[in-house]
Amino acid sequence: MALTEVQRGRFHEYSKEKKSVFSNRIVEDFFSKEQNIELLLRANDGDNESQKELEERFRKHFFRVRFVKFLVSTIKYCAIDQMRMNQKYDIRNQLIFDRPTSEGNGTLGELLLCNQKLPESEPIIANIDQFQASFSNEQLASAFMALSHKQQLIVTLSYAMSHQDNEIARIIGVSPQAVCKTRNLALQKLRLAMPERR
Repeated sequence: MALTEVQRGRFHEYSKEKKSVFSNRIVEDFFSKEQNIELLLRANDGDNESQKELEERFRKHFFRVRFVKFLVSTIKYCAIDQMRMNQKYDIRNQLIFDRPTSEGNGTLGELLLCNQKLPESEPIIANIDQFQASFSNEQLASAFMALSHKQQLIVTLSYAMSHQDNEIARIIGVSPQAVCKTRNLALQKLRLAMPERR
């Protein structure tokens, strides 16, 4: 039922009198519905039922506004947490080949290298010394020399010979988790030794 001109006029006068209340966006939004204006006018005329219904409607309206605000805030802070986690992950996993694949079975480097055949002209690196000799960066070579023998072996098997963690585990007789942990520790030491990676 549409408001009459008289009702609109009364509401306009009332809202001018209570300007501080009606300038609030929640109240303004609540009285954008004509039914609520009609209830307000009836409540002002002394109708108790209209007063109760108006209060109940405003309570529900206010709850909806607060709940939406809560949801928006939750989404915002979850997005911020996700962005921080992604940034932390990017800092920790600077080498793209060390990033886990979406399937979760190994790293991107392992996935790419296991599906790729080496060219005939490229010599196969079979041991730690050959792998170290292939480094063109002296800092990286010296940082590699500073690793323990086990770390050197795992890094060589992983990156020079393209073995996956479970294959390396079988070769050296440890668990795949130990291989992963040792390789990550070795990579962390190598990163720290490279000043441009800090």
